Amino acid sequence: MKRLPFVPLLALAASCGFYRPDPAGREGELPELGGGETASFRSLADAALEALYSAFPERATADGVHDHDNRLGDWSRAGVDARAASLRRHLRRLEALALDVLPEASYYDALQLISRFRAELFDLETVRSWERDPGHYRRVISDALYPLAALGFAPVERRRGLAEGRLGDVPGLLAAARANLANPPRIFTEIAIEDFGGLLAFVRDGLPQAFGDPKNGEFAEARKDAVEALTAFLAWMKAELLPKSAGAFALGAEAYRTKLLHEEMIETPLDVLLDRGYALLRRTREEMKAAAGARAPEDVLKEAAKDHPPAEKLLDETKALLAELKRWASTVATLPEEDDVRVIETPAFRRSTSFASMQTPGPFETAAKEAYYAVTLPDPGWTEDRKAQHLSFFSRPSLALISVHEVWPGHYAQNLLARHAPTRVRKALGSAAFSEGWAHYTEQLYAESVPAVRLIQLKMALLRVCRYVAALEMHTRGMSVEKATEFFMTEGLLPAAAAEREARRGAVDPLYLVYTLGKAEILRLRDDWRNATGGSLKDFHDALLRAGHPPLKIARMILLEGRRGP
Repeated sequence: MKRLPFVPLLALAASCGFYRPDPAGREGELPELGGGETASFRSLADAALEALYSAFPERATADGVHDHDNRLGDWSRAGVDARAASLRRHLRRLEALALDVLPEASYYDALQLISRFRAELFDLETVRSWERDPGHYRRVISDALYPLAALGFAPVERRRGLAEGRLGDVPGLLAAARANLANPPRIFTEIAIEDFGGLLAFVRDGLPQAFGDPKNGEFAEARKDAVEALTAFLAWMKAELLPKSAGAFALGAEAYRTKLLHEEMIETPLDVLLDRGYALLRRTREEMKAAAGARAPEDVLKEAAKDHPPAEKLLDETKALLAELKRWASTVATLPEEDDVRVIETPAFRRSTSFASMQTPGPFETAAKEAYYAVTLPDPGWTEDRKAQHLSFFSRPSLALISVHEVWPGHYAQNLLARHAPTRVRKALGSAAFSEGWAHYTEQLYAESVPAVRLIQLKMALLRVCRYVAALEMHTRGMSVEKATEFFMTEGLLPAAAAEREARRGAVDPLYLVYTLGKAEILRLRDDWRNATGGSLKDFHDALLRAGHPPLKIARMILLEGRRGP
């Protein structure tokens, strides 16, 4: 789980935290702004963050804000409607700001807040993930429970009590899910069934292990009720929801354009983006031919794929890599002093769409220091051929590049540095294109330092380009999951099992293009910044990472253009 996905903003909270209701009792109203004065804007921004954390308690826990750790959010239809109404109130005030009189830091924060409010409202009212994706509810539950079990921000007895509260909310959340879900795409329901099976196993078996296996008491009762509710919901999805799941997974061109605009501030026409993707696909294939020399790239890659750790040693070899990579990464950027990465197996409820992922303590966390680099091992129930295909993804050169992406100097380093961003907004809110683009960009930096991995790095870049093209084709041009699977096999050079996984992920993740899109924007910004300043490569990396992780359009304004940016 990356810590920097699209993070929605929502209804104003009148609870304790950054914002207090005014003495007149107009709860839910924002304080009036005093001519763009900084303190007034900060009050508005802090209220927005408290609203985020109040309505998304699992996000609060992940970010290190522990005021809402004992409950789940309200995803009843009434809760969704109230959130949308409050978002519109927020937007009216934000859009009425005289942005030009704000200090620069507040100016950038205001742009990001407006963009995120629009993105959240668009998701609630147009995309309607809460209505068309049963996996939405799995994410709410797993993202709420997993940090309580994994992050040592409080004694285990305290965290067990918090988990008890959240487990108690599971039956109500799943009742809301049954009422809300209407004609989801079949593939969404299929993936949700698989992931809910993993979540059920985690609640049934993983939570007792994490919290000392209490067999009696209120926690045990709450867990028992949650297991029963999850079991019943899983059976309902299989028996009733799946046969009725006939919706289209594709967003359509107009909705896709709007989603990309609000979440990433990208205004480039979709046709132009797609043309760039196909051109980059051709160029990457040509670079692979040059890197392979006299041999066919496919033959070299096939041979390299055989050199992988056995399943039982994959985690140990991954752990051994990290110290070496940190030494190299320190030449790329000024790294934080913190370092507490634990290499673990990917939790069962995330296995269906993840090969590897990184979970880092949030920007406001003061107690928990441990971070988790999760690697997906082969399922013991798979055929031997499928196990071999899966492990081929973790060839030793690939494993180094994956670890660069996830840990040093990729996601882990970036997330630690984001804790030192100059404003609360830039600490809390992130851009997927910035996050994934940076991590993908660091793979190229590593290959430039270690030429022996160049062909593997290009192969991984090819995969991201295929994701870029497939996302646009699947959601705006009618490409099916089956055709996308063929595309990943023929153009991305993936084996069948991996190609199918990529295509399935592309169906549920419309902005699957952010890896390549973000990397391209970072490379463009790098060239422009160095031409303008004459600074070194490391200077650029430090300046970029100090900006936090806003949309790259805002990062460009911070580093280069100032308010002259669009």
